[in-house]
Amino acid sequence: MNTSLENQSPGHKVSAKTRFSIVAVAFVAFLGILAETSLNVTFPTLEKTFGLPLGTVQWVTTAYLLVVALVMPTSSYISQRFQDRTLFFSALAFFTIGDLLSLISPNFTILMMGRLIQGIGTGIAIPLMFNLVLTKIPRERVGVWMGFAGMILSIAPALGPTYGGLLTGTIGWRMIFALILIIPVFVFPLGAWAIEQAPKKSSNKFDFVAFSFLSIAMTSALLALDALTNPKMAAIWFIIFALSLAAFIWRCKTSDLQFLDIEIFKSPTFTLSVLVYCLLQFANLGINFIIPNFLQISLGTSSTLAGFALLPGSLIGSASQGPIGALYDRKGAKGILLSGNVIFFVALVLLTIFTKNLTLVSLMALYILFTIGRSAGFATTMTNSLAQLSPQKAAAGNAWFTTGSQFAASAGTATASLIATKADNLTTGTQHVFILFLGITVVNFIFYSLILNKKIN
Repeated sequence: MNTSLENQSPGHKVSAKTRFSIVAVAFVAFLGILAETSLNVTFPTLEKTFGLPLGTVQWVTTAYLLVVALVMPTSSYISQRFQDRTLFFSALAFFTIGDLLSLISPNFTILMMGRLIQGIGTGIAIPLMFNLVLTKIPRERVGVWMGFAGMILSIAPALGPTYGGLLTGTIGWRMIFALILIIPVFVFPLGAWAIEQAPKKSSNKFDFVAFSFLSIAMTSALLALDALTNPKMAAIWFIIFALSLAAFIWRCKTSDLQFLDIEIFKSPTFTLSVLVYCLLQFANLGINFIIPNFLQISLGTSSTLAGFALLPGSLIGSASQGPIGALYDRKGAKGILLSGNVIFFVALVLLTIFTKNLTLVSLMALYILFTIGRSAGFATTMTNSLAQLSPQKAAAGNAWFTTGSQFAASAGTATASLIATKADNLTTGTQHVFILFLGITVVNFIFYSLILNKKIN
């Protein structure tokens, strides 16, 4: 497909090295997301292996997503400060070392260390992939290559639970990390050949103080969520979160050093759009956590089938991105956002009402409905918001969307785990999680009505 497009405009061909450099980085980003989602179906097995409760085991995903969220805000600085080759090899090295540690981990602590190191690699690779597209591809070809990058990020979470469930149910959960190691062997020489040295234009200093305050705020927020059953500890973590968030805002307002632009939140449309986007990601990762565990623990389904249960919905959600984008170009955002949230709402109403009567097949069907509704709102919310920003603000807006979504993903997993494990049984806990997400759809209706209100735009 790309070749035929290029032949139509000989003056704007994309070189083979440019194409394969993007492919090499895309493979690392793909591995990062695959590693994230494939472990969701292993939690019952990890509970037995390490003798730990679900609330502790889920941190292998929650902490991983938190690290990705913390690394991503640095992407603007490191892309200007370091060579693309350096960033590629760093991402690949972090991911591979973390994967090896996870593979050989004799205890849960080493497994967590491996996951945290993997998260650094993923946090570098995903922004680098998009940066290569935006800086190396001619404007006439950016749409095609951005679509390719988006496809990579959509396919990985679709395959992750099936991949993890199949291996866990047959040859063991450690093979999730073992088989992944095959790809870096081929990606390393590909990247070494394709990614060329290029001079960096900027030597701006990075605002490590603001970064530190934001890191403390994000981490303490998750720890406050995890400690809700202990009011005193939760209060302490919440105070730390509030103080560090206030310090972060103060630093951003008073510092001339480079980091995230908070002035962009003066736009009500942008602020509400980021909130909706994060709520959708919160629900998405939360439900991707709870469904495989519900199927295995409450319904007695094998890990293979539990992982497969998410595959049809994930693939349909990925495939719907193109038609949804085309519909947005023709009709605008309003119809897509409202109809998507209606579908999202209906899916969660049915999941909530029939939780105790769900079967594998009915859960798969409702997850397809859930994913279609979520996909309609997810991409359109971000596209509609960024389209209303100036070119100078669009990059800052994109940074907030990516950082916020990763943090929301980790919070969604942690919250779903907390609610599910504190109920009398996992079936009741799963129903409570569905009720929470149903409430999010109602909140999103309110936010969408404000976003689409021209008076605040």
